[in-house]
Amino acid sequence: DTLIENNFSTFVYTGNGSTRTITNGIDLSNKGGLVWTKCRSDSVGHELVDTVRGAEKYLESHSNNQEQTSTGVVNGFTSSGYTMLGTGGGVNDNNKTYVSWTFKKASKFFDVVTYTGTGSARTISHSIGDTVGMIIVKNLSQSDSWAVYHRGMDDSAPQNYDMHIDTNAARSDDTTWNDTAPTSSVFSVGTSHMVNADGENYVAYLFAHNTGADSMIKCDKFTGSSGEMSVDLGFEPQFVMIKNRQSADNWIIGDTMRGYFASGVD
Repeated sequence: DTLIENNFSTFVYTGNGSTRTITNGIDLSNKGGLVWTKCRSDSVGHELVDTVRGAEKYLESHSNNQEQTSTGVVNGFTSSGYTMLGTGGGVNDNNKTYVSWTFKKASKFFDVVTYTGTGSARTISHSIGDTVGMIIVKNLSQSDSWAVYHRGMDDSAPQNYDMHIDTNAARSDDTTWNDTAPTSSVFSVGTSHMVNADGENYVAYLFAHNTGADSMIKCDKFTGSSGEMSVDLGFEPQFVMIKNRQSADNWIIGDTMRGYFASGVD
């Protein structure tokens, strides 16, 4: 579980419009995790399927849509990847190109948690077992925006802010996280409908921030410059997500398989 190749995969492929198996080396059937897919050659949106909510249940990170069900998305999980039926444009249309990012549930790396809201400020248990770097929460039952906590959201009190991956909006100062920093075992939510309405169902994706010698993931901040600059992580990253916290700029995702300077839909 300390080897990144057993916990994370960027997989690029061309759709065949038919039943197929993606073998990326990630044990999803026994360990659990998240498959996040994006069509590269078309403006079809992002589709997220995880092992906790179950196969064929997907969310769209580019929209605030509630959870949907379709046989045309990831329909099963294996000990070395996942399967698809090939009937959906979001994951496997014939001759379209795709990328999928797979995160396995693992201590000090990534976790998936589901819970039911209470309408009162509370804590939610998780299994990161280390510093929490980022949390992404979605209301499964309603068309609420995705809520994002990130430890780089502010220099002193990031728990006082949130952002939304379905919009390009800058951070906002509110009580989404009950102004309480997450710990290695729980995170806090306030009374916002996005994260804790009474009786509503939610999913949370948690990403660790680990600074040890065997670190697989970091969630941090940097200050931009007017020219080329370097951000030192201590390792060569396979996946990078960047958002300007102060301005309405798009979220950017780069990876080593597509290339960090790809053009077009990428």
